Amino acid sequence: MSSRRLDQLRIRHLQFIGLLASRGSLAATAEHLSLSPSAASMMLKEIEGIFGAKLFRRQGRGMALTPEGAALMPRCQTVLGEVGAMRTTLLDASQALLRIGAFPHTTTTVLPAIVRHLIQGPPTWRLQVFDHSAEQLLAMLQRGEIDVLLGRLPSGMADSQFIASLAQRALYQSELVVVARPGHPLAGRPALSMGELLDWPWVLPSTHSTTRMAVTNAYLQQGLVPPLPQVESPSFFYSLSLVAETDLLTCCAESAAKRHHPQTVILPVSMPLEASSVALIWRKDSAQARRAVEQLVALNLRA
Repeated sequence: MSSRRLDQLRIRHLQFIGLLASRGSLAATAEHLSLSPSAASMMLKEIEGIFGAKLFRRQGRGMALTPEGAALMPRCQTVLGEVGAMRTTLLDASQALLRIGAFPHTTTTVLPAIVRHLIQGPPTWRLQVFDHSAEQLLAMLQRGEIDVLLGRLPSGMADSQFIASLAQRALYQSELVVVARPGHPLAGRPALSMGELLDWPWVLPSTHSTTRMAVTNAYLQQGLVPPLPQVESPSFFYSLSLVAETDLLTCCAESAAKRHHPQTVILPVSMPLEASSVALIWRKDSAQARRAVEQLVALNLRA
């Protein structure tokens, strides 16, 4: 094969070879590439002329690779893979990456709107979403591992020097509620005391979560021992799924509980649960985060 012939090779030729090899049908390949059967036959002849070898042979009612064609296929796939990688590289260069740390319950409130707005642009972004505890997410923000935190600053961080390097925009207050399955013995009661809830098993997130701390503080304020969960779960997704199938109780954001209705119901209990403030939090020195937040301000986000 002369270099002059190889100069005539096009990406479309390699796509044709790959499709014909995988589909085994000249007609199916022609249809996929919007070619007429005669144009597909001519392209195959052109390709085999460029390589100076027979790449396919008729087999029954279809086409099969010849030994020469089978030897060529790995090289063909490598070139097509590199072409695809070129496109991905250019796409990555044109779309900035934004890493968002998000409280789990924001998936039922503002996170979908934020994602929709950022991927539609302009400008458009590539996004990575991280779900961890408030402390973990804040530590990731401090280390520069995420660009924006969609959540709250822990109350214990108020005097931290790190707080001075942050900016935040309040979005909404996330009210907490106690939840059970619809057929639970407590579900039909007109009113419940906090003490009555202690007679039942609980599923709660880890001790460092804002929800767990809110439940603990609410019971301590009333001089009661907080519930020790029989099950600890990583997020409300797990908790609500378990509650729907058992007699477990849980506490979660009201928005999440309503989204999970009718698999679960909110119990009528008066509990002084501290609402969780949800805000956009970012580092003041992060140009990436500032650009994204400026784009989101126009949304006027609310739960």
